[in-house]
Amino acid sequence: MSGGAPTVRAVVMDLDDTLYDCFTQCVGPAHREAAKAMVEAGARATVDEVLDARLSLVGVEHDLDDAVAACFRAVNPVRVAEAGRRAFDDRDPGPLAPFPFTAEVLRRVRATARLVLLSMGHPGTQEKKVKALGLEGAFDEVLFDDVFTRRGKEELMRAWLARSGLAANEVLVVGDRPDAEIAAATRLGMQALRIRGGEFGARPTPPGVPEAADLRAVLAYLGLPAIEAAAPASADARPAAPEAGQGS
Repeated sequence: MSGGAPTVRAVVMDLDDTLYDCFTQCVGPAHREAAKAMVEAGARATVDEVLDARLSLVGVEHDLDDAVAACFRAVNPVRVAEAGRRAFDDRDPGPLAPFPFTAEVLRRVRATARLVLLSMGHPGTQEKKVKALGLEGAFDEVLFDDVFTRRGKEELMRAWLARSGLAANEVLVVGDRPDAEIAAATRLGMQALRIRGGEFGARPTPPGVPEAADLRAVLAYLGLPAIEAAAPASADARPAAPEAGQGS
């Protein structure tokens, strides 16, 4: 790499919508299961009505389940909200398929740098996803941010960095959430690569943070050969790295 960019000695990878299409394979079914659980817990509506409410409030309300529960009369709205929350996060995802290039990208990255998986969700569910994707044993370390206790990705990465023996700028964080792992990485002084797509694809990439269409772009940061049609190079970034986002 040119321009004096620090050597990448570790790569921290997000899971959902980074290594596989979570939005298509998991999010829709999970919302329907959550709607069904809320009706069974006392929401006075049909499953389709609750599902419509959930989908209309995603990204609008801070606590989706509380907001949806408040839309429908129930003897115990707290119970209804918790039923939806548990059904959405603590579930069997069933069969899943990674992106066709995921396993090869991970193999190449791990041959060159330390590889860490970082994901927020119910640990049991996230472990099932990793297994369903055939990615067990693909990482040197796995960090799960439990959605029910929420230490936060920044705190998890700060603690991991403290014990890693690495400088912050030697770590590249790759993920789709500009408001989660990407924001945490920039605050901690790590390098970041935003993968734009999936459920949060419409959200803007922070200024100065490179973005790419898919995971293959990470190979450029390690000086590795591209796989098929990698993301186009940026005019003002390191050679073969993806274009910086223009979000505000």
